[in-house]
This record gives sequence, structure tokens and C-alpha cells, in this order.
Amino acid sequence: MRCGALVVLAVSLQAVGSLGGVVAPKRDGQALRTWWHNKSRINTSGPVAADEVRQSAKYDVSVSLAGKQDWRDSFVYETIPRNGNGRMYDPANPGQEYNLADGDGISVEVDAGINMAWTQFEYTEAVEVRITSKDGSSLGPTSNVVIRPTEIRYTISSPDSKTVIIKVPYDAAGRRFSVEFQNDLFAYRSDGESYIQSGGLLVSEEPRNALVIFASAPIPQSLIPSKTCSDVQILKPGKITDSTIQAKPTVYFEAGVYWVEKDGRLGKSHIKLDPNTHFVYMEPGTYIKGAFEYTTSKDFFTVGHGVVSGENYAYMANTARNYVAEKDDRTSLRIFSHGSVNDNQKWTAVGPTVNAPPFNTVDLFPRNHTPHEEDNKVLSDISDYKQVGAFYFQTDGPQIYAGTTKDCFWHVNDDAIKLYHSNAQVRDITIWKCHNDPVIQMGWKPRGVTNVEVSRLRVIHTRWFKSETVVPSAIIGASPYYADPKVVDAGRTIRATISDLTCEGSCPALIRIAPLQNYDLTIRNVKYDNLLKSADPKLGQSLVGMSISGNENSYTPGQEKLNFGMKLENWQIGGNKVTSSNWQADQLGQLNIHPDYWGDWSIIA
Repeated sequence: MRCGALVVLAVSLQAVGSLGGVVAPKRDGQALRTWWHNKSRINTSGPVAADEVRQSAKYDVSVSLAGKQDWRDSFVYETIPRNGNGRMYDPANPGQEYNLADGDGISVEVDAGINMAWTQFEYTEAVEVRITSKDGSSLGPTSNVVIRPTEIRYTISSPDSKTVIIKVPYDAAGRRFSVEFQNDLFAYRSDGESYIQSGGLLVSEEPRNALVIFASAPIPQSLIPSKTCSDVQILKPGKITDSTIQAKPTVYFEAGVYWVEKDGRLGKSHIKLDPNTHFVYMEPGTYIKGAFEYTTSKDFFTVGHGVVSGENYAYMANTARNYVAEKDDRTSLRIFSHGSVNDNQKWTAVGPTVNAPPFNTVDLFPRNHTPHEEDNKVLSDISDYKQVGAFYFQTDGPQIYAGTTKDCFWHVNDDAIKLYHSNAQVRDITIWKCHNDPVIQMGWKPRGVTNVEVSRLRVIHTRWFKSETVVPSAIIGASPYYADPKVVDAGRTIRATISDLTCEGSCPALIRIAPLQNYDLTIRNVKYDNLLKSADPKLGQSLVGMSISGNENSYTPGQEKLNFGMKLENWQIGGNKVTSSNWQADQLGQLNIHPDYWGDWSIIA
């Protein structure tokens, strides 16, 4: 057993009382652990203090082992669009606003009072989760409650109008779900160019006051460092500066609130770890306002049920320009990053929650870079990774590298899953999607990707307001070539299987692909609640190599050289199957595939 591993997890679970600003209520052995922050603030419009966390203005949550009625408070965090900072260009001058031609991805959310709350606990037995409205507003009866993903059923009761209780069975993989109240939904309507208040096309109904529950199994004992090991630096809650973290192999964050600052300013630095440091552990109840950059040449780890929040940063915070709101694909801040990964070096992430990312959330740049991502040899293993409050544009899910990504919940406003690397297995992912780019992205340039599988993908919300192909308004998308002249490469192929995909509510097109290389796709067992159908915008129409308008153009000169091999099996829309007789653009499936590819693809009901 390596230095840093506890023999018995109970050592870390039995402490009761104040832990670095976090109160850990008593619990029955290891079966249930909740936590609470002593310094918190309800603030629905502005930023909170450096040493505070934002508490939900709407919900209280407590948890009990099933049938015991022994309720323990579970802190309910909250995130709001722009984090109360407005259009902040520079954290050192908060009154200075950015003026971005494409905006920042936030449109109606601030005025509508949209927010997202979440709570997390650890458990090893079935529990009951009690949700109570702070303001006395009605949550019940049970008919007012929808839990997404809806295919997973829960027992729900409502002892009074302001209380709902949900029984959550134990699951070693954890449970991650959205609890939604039908009397508190916001209607997203589109005129084809933007959201509008009334009329137009109803593209989504989503909670105004969202609440997400993360029920997690405890972190494996072998991944919890020993606090008595000389190779471990123990950090206590408070300020982090460039000199705070040393060069020890492991950094251990005790529960509580941390914030990164430079010269007394928030949002002007991040945690750049020493090359000797390869392991970061966060106790349950850790809340870090910052971001991590690894520099190690060893396999590296991010472990623990803590939160890493980008709330103090400007949108697209550019680390090369003193963290102002200016986009750069390389130097804009990621919550987790590594600038020079060796071949076959691996990142393991178990348990973290990312809040309010200012840009793409994870990028691990290879030392031996090639122009094609699939040739790079970066490895990752990601599980129980949660992302909330991703209201800005450019807030992707974590980059998908060779390896396994599983059991995650991602709120995103950009590509949720990038299929840019071979040998990637993605399964049991729940996606809440805003209006920028597709859920699955395969485009921007020709790619040669093989041995990729996405399975059990649950898309619980989508809300595109514009029908596009450059940033595809679809579940599965491939953007056109990013520059001119456009190119195709008949020597490359994307080979992937996407299976057991569900889309809840009003859903967009299944696919929007600008072919830049050959495809060998199997898409099977797809279930839509409803496919959007309107003359304008044509958000429900799938496009492959076709142009139907200026915004909806997936045609690339030379695409006739390519093969679009797609096998579409068992696609159901509202209980009706898409077949060889109703797949067309004006029929149930709304598929519009260029005649260049007729004969290459097939549909099997």
C-alpha cells in the first residue's frame, strides 16, 4: 500500500464537529455522511465574500438512512449566471465590462432569475432525501415532482405542501439526478434567432430554481492519503497564494473554504502545482475557489468529494493576459489542466464537482503534440465527476481521452463529449445542455478516430434557439472545417458506436454532420420524448452534407469522395419508430442526408 493510503476509511468518517469551517453532523458509522458550511450567504444577485459559499435561497435538504427518520442537514450550494460579477472584463477592475461580438452565452437567465442549486452526500445504504422550500412555497404534491433522468424511478412522498421526500437506493456507482417542480418551470421560446418572452417555438421547459442531488459512494480507501505521511502537505481552509502549496507529492485539502488570490486580488491567479506534486485530495466539504494546473511527469490524480469553483474568474480568463476576458484556445483558464503530458501519462479523477467554469473545464496538452488529437497518447480515467453552473459559452465537459469516463453529471453550454481521441469509452453520463454546440462533437477538422464507444447517455434538457450547423444544434454533431479553404481527407475515418441514448422533453435533431472524412457509425437504441418540428427554425431536422440556409450548411466541396457509413438502429420518437419509410426530412425522423451518401447508410427499425 502506497504512502498516503488509509487502512480504514472510518478514520476519516468518524470525526464529528467543526472541520475547517465545515460542520459534519453525527452519522451512523460509515453509512451516511453529510456536511455543512458555517460561513455561507444567500445572495441571488451579487458575488459572495472570499471565505463564504453561496447557499440556496430556495431549498433546504436533509438526509436520513431509509426508515430511521434521523435527519441530517446537507448543505445546498447555489450558482447563478455570471456569479454575480456582471460582464466583468478584469477582476482587478470589476466595473470594467467586456463587449464581446458573440456575447457570453448568457441571455435571458439573469433577468429570469435562473439558478442552479446542488447538494452532495456520501452513503453506503439506502437513504431518504427530504427537500423543503425555504420560502414556504409549494413543492408537493408528488404529481408536481419530476426526477430526471425519468427512466430511473424513485419513491416520492409529500407529507406537506412545502416538503418532498425521495427514497434513494444505494448504488455503488452513485446517483446523480435533477429534482424538478412543475409549478416552477421557465419556458424557453425562440423566434429562430434568440429567446423571446412569448409566442414562437417552445424549445424547452426547465426549472427556474434547479436542484441537483449527488449521492456518492465513499471514495475508495486506497485513494485517501494518510495525513501522517511525510510526503503529504496538509492544507487548512483559507487564502492560497503562489507560495502556499509546497513541492510534496500529495496535497491534502481539509474540509472548508479556500480561495486563490494574488496581491490581494481574487481571480488573478490559479494553483500551479510543483512538478513533484501529482496527487490532490479533497475532503468532503472542501470548496476551492480556483483552478489546478499540473506539471508533473508522473501519472496524476484529482480525488475527493470537494468542489472546485471558477466563480471569481472573468469569462474566458486568459492566463497569458493577466486573467482578463479574452479568449485563447491555449491560455484561457481550465479548471483542471496540464501543459505538457508525456505519452501514456494518465490523469485519474474520482469524485470532484466543478462549479461555474469560466472556459473549457479540462484540457491536458501533450508534450509530443501532433496536429491530430487521435495521434496523441494522453490517458484518463474519470468517474463521479460533476459539473454545475456552466452558463457561459465555451464551457465544455471534460476533454475525453483514451480511457474510461463513467458515472458523471455535466451541465454544459458547449461540447459535452468531444470524440477526438481513439480508444475512449464513455458510459452512464447525464447531460443538461444549454444552447451552444452539440452534445457529442466530432468535427472542426478531418479526424482518424477508432475504437470509441458512448453508451447510456441521458440528455435531460436541451434548449437551442437557433438552427445551425457551424455550431451544430443536434445531439450528435460535427462542425465544418474551422478555416478556409475547406478540406476533406478520404484517408481518415471516424469509427464509433453510440448506444442507449435518451433525450427528454422537446429534442433537437439527432445528427448534424459536415463530413470531412469517412464515417463508420453505429447509432442504436435511441429514445426521444419528442422531436421538434417547425418550419422555422428547423431545429428538428438532421443534416448530413446538406445546405438548407446560410446558417444550416453542412456541405463541403469534395465530400463526394467520402463514405458516410451509418447504421441507425431502433430510433423511437414519442413511442413511434423511425423506419425506412418515414425517415425523410418531412416525415417522422426529419433526416436530410445528401444523395452522395445514399446507399452508404441504413436504418433498421
